[in-house]
Parts: sequence; structure tokens; C-alpha cells
Amino acid sequence: MARSSASELLQQKYFHDVEEMIASRLHAETESDAGRRELVRSTGIKDQRLIQELVDLGITSEGLIALRLLPLVMVAWAENRVDPKEHASIMEIAGQVGITDSSVAYILLERWLQHLPPAETVDAWKRLMHETTQTMSPQACKKLIHRMEVQMTQVAKSTGGIFGLGKVSKKEQQMIDGLLVALKNQLPQK
Repeated sequence: MARSSASELLQQKYFHDVEEMIASRLHAETESDAGRRELVRSTGIKDQRLIQELVDLGITSEGLIALRLLPLVMVAWAENRVDPKEHASIMEIAGQVGITDSSVAYILLERWLQHLPPAETVDAWKRLMHETTQTMSPQACKKLIHRMEVQMTQVAKSTGGIFGLGKVSKKEQQMIDGLLVALKNQLPQK
């Protein structure tokens, strides 16, 4: 059993080192002029402050889709730790939106599920949602909010409740409600 534990520790260290190396590469990529231009080109984001926030967080144009799933991560962290079932639920949703295990977005999600994302990440999400919803119809905005609420609730219910009946905890519900209010506050005033 000691060999198994030592082997697991070596494997964890290896993946941690790879993750750190990739994170460093992402930061370097976003900080380059070419990386910045690609982020602007691929997203259409004109808000230079948001671009700088994304650069500071190491979020590339490839990883931007992970930021759109940040509310799911925050719900998972509502009780100060991510349960393995919540992790699996988020990765299932990520797969449904096209995030593969070899993508930058997947790596960002994994990182956020291992370490609570900094508050600046939530701020960047809010600004991204504001920028994104400016060109959306009111109906599309309502669909976005509904889909996000359904996904956050799915993550919260994934840990079960009493006898696995899928109960949302008080802290998770507060997080969901707070994120929905934050999203609604980013919508254009039409």
C-alpha cells in the first residue's frame, strides 16, 4: 500500500507541475501582443479593461468558454470545497458545450475546481456577461439566464441530499441567487 501512496503522490506532483507549466504558458501567451490581438479578434470585446483583466488571469481566447462556466464552479465552492460529484457534473456540462479534456478551457476549469478562483475572476465574468449581452435580444438574455440557473442547480443537486434526493443547500442557493442577480445586473437596460 505504501508503494501505491508514493505512486499516487508522484502522479499528483507530475500533474501539478504540468498544470503550473501550462498556466505559465497561458499567462505568457495572453501577455504577448499577438495573444492580446487574438483575444480581441476572436471575442469582439472592445472593453480594454476587460481584455486586461483576462490577460491578468491568463485567460486566452481558447479558454474564454471556461469563464462562461465560472458560475458552476462558484456554486461547487459554495460550501468551501468541491465535492467529486460536483466536479463530475461541471465536467459533464463542459463536455456538452464542447470542452474537451485536451483543451485550454478544460485546464482552466480543472484549475478552478482545485483552487478557488480569485475574486478578479468573478469580476471578469461579470464584465464578460455585460459585454456579451449588449447585442443579445431580451429573449436570448432570458434563455441565457434560465440555462445558467438550470446548470447551477444541476451542480448543486449533484451531491444529493438526504437519501440522494438532490437537495440544494442554503449556501449553494445563496450563491445561485447572488450569481443570477449579478448576471441580471449586467444585462442591457432596454
